[in-house]
Amino acid sequence: DAVRAGDYDSAVAACRRGIALAPGRPSVRKDLAYVYLKIGETEQARDQFREAMRLDPADLHAAKEYAFLCFETKQEAQARRVFDRIRKTGDAVAAEAFENIDRPLREGIERWTKAIAMGAGNFSAHFELARLAERRDQLELAAEHYEKAWRLLPERRGVLVDLGRAWRLLNRVDEANAALLAASRGGEP
Repeated sequence: DAVRAGDYDSAVAACRRGIALAPGRPSVRKDLAYVYLKIGETEQARDQFREAMRLDPADLHAAKEYAFLCFETKQEAQARRVFDRIRKTGDAVAAEAFENIDRPLREGIERWTKAIAMGAGNFSAHFELARLAERRDQLELAAEHYEKAWRLLPERRGVLVDLGRAWRLLNRVDEANAALLAASRGGEP
C-alpha cells in the first residue's frame, strides 16, 4: 500500500519490520529490493537480492536480478559467476547476459596473450592481461601477469595489492601476505 501511495519511506520501514519478524523469508528481502529500486538505491537493492538468493538458492529470478544489479554496480566478476550458474539451468536470458560479459573478457585475454607472444612484454600488456584474467576468474593467469607487471615496474606498489589479492584467492596466503606487506611499505598511497 505504501509503495502504491508513493510513500517509499514507509514502505522501507515496513519491509525492515518484516525482515526483523521473519529474517528467513526471502520474499520480504525481494520486496525491499524492489522498493530500493524505485527510489534509485541500486546498491542496496542488489544487497537485498543477494540475501534473497542466499535464503533461497533455487529462486532464479532473484539470482538474475542480483546478477544484473551486480553488473550495473561494477561488480562484473560476480555478475559473470551468477549468470554462469543460472545459464547452466537452460535460462536463455542468463546465457546471453553471461556471454555479453564473458566475450569481451575472453577476447581481451586472447588479444593481450598474442601481443605478449609477439614481443609486447611491457608493463601495460601484462597488467591488462592480469586484470582481464582476474575478472574472468582465471586467477593463476592473473597472478602470473600481475607478478610480471610488478617486476617490470616495481615502483608501482598498487600492483602488489592486486597480486596479493590474486594470491589470496588462490589460497597462497603466505605469498599474499608478503605482497601486501611489501605494498604497505612503499611510497605510493
